[in-house]
Amino acid sequence: MRVARVLKYLPYAAGALLLAACGFFAKTQVTQYYLLDYLPTPPKERVEKGPYPYVVRVRDCSIAEAYRRSQIVYRQSANQVEFYGLHLWAVDPDRMVNDLLIKHLKAAVLFDNVTRSIENYVPDFFLSCDIQGIEEYDSKEQWYAHMAIEYQLENAKTNQIVWKKLYDLRKNVAKQEPVYIVRELSNLVENINDRLVKELEVVLDESKYKTLTRRDSVAADTVSKRSKP
Repeated sequence: MRVARVLKYLPYAAGALLLAACGFFAKTQVTQYYLLDYLPTPPKERVEKGPYPYVVRVRDCSIAEAYRRSQIVYRQSANQVEFYGLHLWAVDPDRMVNDLLIKHLKAAVLFDNVTRSIENYVPDFFLSCDIQGIEEYDSKEQWYAHMAIEYQLENAKTNQIVWKKLYDLRKNVAKQEPVYIVRELSNLVENINDRLVKELEVVLDESKYKTLTRRDSVAADTVSKRSKP
């Protein structure tokens, strides 16, 4: 009789022991936090050339609603978006991109002054940033880091847009892990900001030339008027 009772409850005891063992050996899931970061290394000739005589105010970056969150975004198609539960941004992605932009512009010595705050004077230019994509894109064979940023330069005194461009880059990663996605996203932001500096330099060269031409024209008119009887 006693043996029968023991045999009756033996499966329940075995099940309890199995569950306990699974709980003991199960790996605890830990939340991981990530940052976009890199050290700007502008070309030597750009730094030696020195700044253009302009002040630029960098406006806060806007960001597409799907990426306005702490979870890192990943997708496997154009129409389905998913979010990591344990892989999170340590800082809002739009804030990180904004900070890196300012750091990059200052390192490149492109402007007399780069500011993000509203001063008691009107700067020469406003630089706006719109993040349209910052994500992991998965295919069957590869994972990709995808970064899409649109920059816009506006003349602060005339409110005229003098330059605008969308940079949309994608790069495959060495390993299919979120940390490699974040590293490659950082590289893509650096790549984009390097291109930005080169293109802004052309715009600023043209602006400087127009300013000098205008000043020479005004000076010539003044001399002409003074020389008239």
